[in-house]
Amino acid sequence: MSPKIKQSAAAFLETAGNWTGGGTAVDNLLRAGASPRAAATATILQPVAAGTGALTVIYPQYGGLTADNAAVIALVSQRFDTPSGEQSRELVVDTRLTRQAGDVWTVEQLRPLTSLGTPVALSDTAEAVLAEPRIMLPGPSRSDVGTGRMSDPLLRVLLELSQEFTLTVQVMHTGHIQTVFPTDRLSNHAVGRAVDIREIDGQAVVDIGPFDDRQVRLMRRAAELGATEVGGPVDLNGERNGFFSDAVHQDHIHIGLTPGDRPAHLR
Repeated sequence: MSPKIKQSAAAFLETAGNWTGGGTAVDNLLRAGASPRAAATATILQPVAAGTGALTVIYPQYGGLTADNAAVIALVSQRFDTPSGEQSRELVVDTRLTRQAGDVWTVEQLRPLTSLGTPVALSDTAEAVLAEPRIMLPGPSRSDVGTGRMSDPLLRVLLELSQEFTLTVQVMHTGHIQTVFPTDRLSNHAVGRAVDIREIDGQAVVDIGPFDDRQVRLMRRAAELGATEVGGPVDLNGERNGFFSDAVHQDHIHIGLTPGDRPAHLR
């Protein structure tokens, strides 16, 4: 992993998302030297009626990594001045970068925001997740759950885990890459069956040692509860068997459920 990747993504987003009256996100990026193609994708950060804006990157999470391409799934907070008053929101932004000469990483585009489709009636499980103070949901994930579009089996795993841990969610569906980077294989995030957790008991996963007891217990417990995919900073069994680790999963824990697959298990 290279810290330059997250730094470049954060700088692009902060440049785009902080403007004053009469300016635009695109104008800011063009003045900073971004390519017109990359700058044009930043319109997703600027509501039409917003006169000024302020953006803060809460957490940039790796979403995919190859030798020359990367994805950063960035959770951001925004405030706007509009004709009807100040407004705020949180977004998860799929930020794509490429490596240039000299190991310089450049943002090529911000991917459009995604939607799981038509909202449906909330299950009791979804209601319980929304009400559970030990499950910390950012705005996009709260919307994913609150529109009834996340899998109940996944939500039941979260509820059970919250009896032992305080969980800070980074992303569920909205804003996440829809395929498993860099392949075209559909991700469980795309169909409401996966969650990425960035903090355990208030401590960032990236700052916890890979064999920290809480982290290992959480991963094992998720598998016991039926998770078929459990990825994080450490591979608990040295084989896939549902548990896995790679460069992308050093800063969060991924929990996913694929119907029909065996839950993650130790060899």
